[in-house]
Amino acid sequence: MKAKPKGASSSDMDVPDLCISWRDMQSLVAKWLVREKEKEAIEQRFGIPVSELPFVLRLYDVTDRMIKNDGLDQYVDFTINFQAPEWMLFGIETTRKYCVELGVRMVDGRYYSLKRSNVIHPCA
Repeated sequence: MKAKPKGASSSDMDVPDLCISWRDMQSLVAKWLVREKEKEAIEQRFGIPVSELPFVLRLYDVTDRMIKNDGLDQYVDFTINFQAPEWMLFGIETTRKYCVELGVRMVDGRYYSLKRSNVIHPCA
């Protein structure tokens, strides 16, 4: 694994910032920041303008197991407007732990992760 160069911050990387927090007892809010440099990197990766890519937030339930990408992960995809800086996720259980990924889900079903958020713990 490469170490991050000294003096480099998360804003130096070509991935968006992403975090989730509790909105109320039944919903979460996911917020992201995508800089112009990151948009260019995404467009270069897919060869499609960012405005035409099918972005999703993939909500993972990580209460009983961490994400392994082995086909057994529990998740729900929310199609989002990537131009918005945040999205509300409803139907959340307060006793579960969650995280989200910002990704692209192509028409043929292939999914590409761009960034994973923090893990949010059960709401007290």
